[in-house]
Amino acid sequence: MYLLHLKIVETTIIISQIVILAIAVLIGALAARFKVITPESKDMLSKVIFNISLPLMLFTNFLKLDATPRLLANSFVVLMISGAVILFMLLVGWLTARLFRITGREAAVFKTHSMFGNIIFLGFPLIYALYGSEGLLYASMFQLIANIIMWTVGVIVLTYGNGVSWKKSILKVLNINTIATIFGFLFFIFSLKLPDIIVTPFSALGAANTWLCMIYIGAMLVFSSVGELLKKKSLYIISFNRLIFIPALLIAVFVLFAAVLGLAPDKLVSSVIILEVAMPCMASVVIMAKELGADDHLAVGNVFVSTILSIFTLPLVLMAINRFL
Repeated sequence: MYLLHLKIVETTIIISQIVILAIAVLIGALAARFKVITPESKDMLSKVIFNISLPLMLFTNFLKLDATPRLLANSFVVLMISGAVILFMLLVGWLTARLFRITGREAAVFKTHSMFGNIIFLGFPLIYALYGSEGLLYASMFQLIANIIMWTVGVIVLTYGNGVSWKKSILKVLNINTIATIFGFLFFIFSLKLPDIIVTPFSALGAANTWLCMIYIGAMLVFSSVGELLKKKSLYIISFNRLIFIPALLIAVFVLFAAVLGLAPDKLVSSVIILEVAMPCMASVVIMAKELGADDHLAVGNVFVSTILSIFTLPLVLMAINRFL
């Protein structure tokens, strides 16, 4: 009876968070349909997100963490495993793109979305409900390393895959979001604080990032040929990789390491990392693709399809975690 109740709670949280996102997307679609958002203002919205709300969200997220000695010690393992897992997901994305002959701008978005999922808006509420504040702490550490990789490796993957040289791709790393991540990390490490009069507007504008991204995606769905977009096989391949294959592979790795070497991390750490890995594609990659010259239409399709399918796959991943870890 308890397990049934837990499964119902888990599924309810997943569905409610996705419905909330869907409502915001619908508002963006209606705004585009009634020409409140035009193709020109959509591009301006993209610049507002990339240059204002997104960097402020990245920066202020670090300010919410207290770098106590205990926190740093307990989080070191999470940081190391998370970094290795995200880079492994890039490897899987690269191999899959080669296997299915996904090339050019499409491959750039495919590999980037292979690394980054909706770890904040969908991942955080679910993890907090299941594992409490300690689980949320580990999820924050996963997000920390994901931000660092996203604005270094992720930028290079997106731009180089779009035909930009390695040299220019590396230069693209030096953008306002990378700077925000670096400063936020320094504030976290050295326990630096800003006065509330500064933090409050920064946090409020940063918190708007999710909603602005959803409105942008809704507008993109109207301006794009959705029917044609949904015919692309890569949308379903990336969804399978993110939602089923990689979480299952990671569970198998943790089980194998525990059985053979006795080196598996704490069950709570493993559970949080697997759940974050199993999240649908990250919405912010849509804005990155737009501003860095990659295929933002395909990125919208990835987010749309994987988010819908995650309603069915996340409960299965949770069942697998409870069964095998």
